[in-house]
Amino acid sequence: MALEWQYTKEQCAETRRRINRETELNSPHKTAVVLTCSRAFTFCTYVSVASLLKASSKLAQASDIFVFIWGADAPLRQIFSSLAPQVRVVNFDMPYPVPARPYITLFTPASYARFECFRLLDHYERVLFLDSDVLVRRELDSVFEQTRHGVALTLDPVMTTTARNFFSVPQGVNPNAPGYNAGVFALTRDLPCPGNYAAITDWLYEKMAQWADVLFLPDQAVINVAAEHFEWNVSVLPRDYNRPASSSYSELKRAFIIHSTGPRKFWCYYYFRDWYHWYAQWIAKGGAPVSVRKDSELYTAFCRKFGLQKKVFFQLMPDCFKHPTKALRFALKALVKAEF
Repeated sequence: MALEWQYTKEQCAETRRRINRETELNSPHKTAVVLTCSRAFTFCTYVSVASLLKASSKLAQASDIFVFIWGADAPLRQIFSSLAPQVRVVNFDMPYPVPARPYITLFTPASYARFECFRLLDHYERVLFLDSDVLVRRELDSVFEQTRHGVALTLDPVMTTTARNFFSVPQGVNPNAPGYNAGVFALTRDLPCPGNYAAITDWLYEKMAQWADVLFLPDQAVINVAAEHFEWNVSVLPRDYNRPASSSYSELKRAFIIHSTGPRKFWCYYYFRDWYHWYAQWIAKGGAPVSVRKDSELYTAFCRKFGLQKKVFFQLMPDCFKHPTKALRFALKALVKAEF
């Protein structure tokens, strides 16, 4: 993995020019929505985009939707572009030379494409970032009503301070600053900037490179520090715009965005009817099945013996040998087509 991170300045400069060409569009839209993923997570990013188009049609129809994919190819572009004409795949790679440190390369370059949201403010009046593992359930145009001073994020219920995103807090960083979750955020041109918004994106990459040895959650850490450094007046989004999938039924019912944070994902732990539906559509279009589950050898052998690995149900059902109760609950919900 580390070898893939040995980028020269010349390579990064060429990547920067290419990304700019693919995102600086002559578009009538004033809003951009951004999602990012590596090839391995395109299956869930497809679901995120599909649910956005269905549940938040007002915002989706008025936006350019950028999907930054590390390792995109022609078949992936075709599958995503089949969703809607405004969906555009950008083949992403690192546009800044960042050292190959363990907690940097633990994530693929795609994780850091969220920094491009700030650069896009030079071309769009509003930008919304959505993580790859979300399910949109309600119209999201209202998120910009919550963005009163140019930037809105939810507070992170676990990484509650900036310090928690570092192994060692760099000098000059306020360790007690609020910890914001970088999985969903909204930006508008009310955000103060140092001349152009591209400079904020450059600053984020630069700080990630500078602090590479001490970062725990690299992308979230530098965005949290940026809020203090640039003196942003962050609007705190209600939790319903970034609702954990582990929440209660009543909380999920009112959620705008459901986020499968941590290791408990839609594709190996929970049953969500809409997520199941869009994943099945992904498979029908020729998308690759989920490959990031950590199933037991028993479950893998069981599926292979009976040819079940090609069935959507068994691709998504919790490992019945590791989590028999979860598997039974999943099966019952799928049988009656429960909402979640």
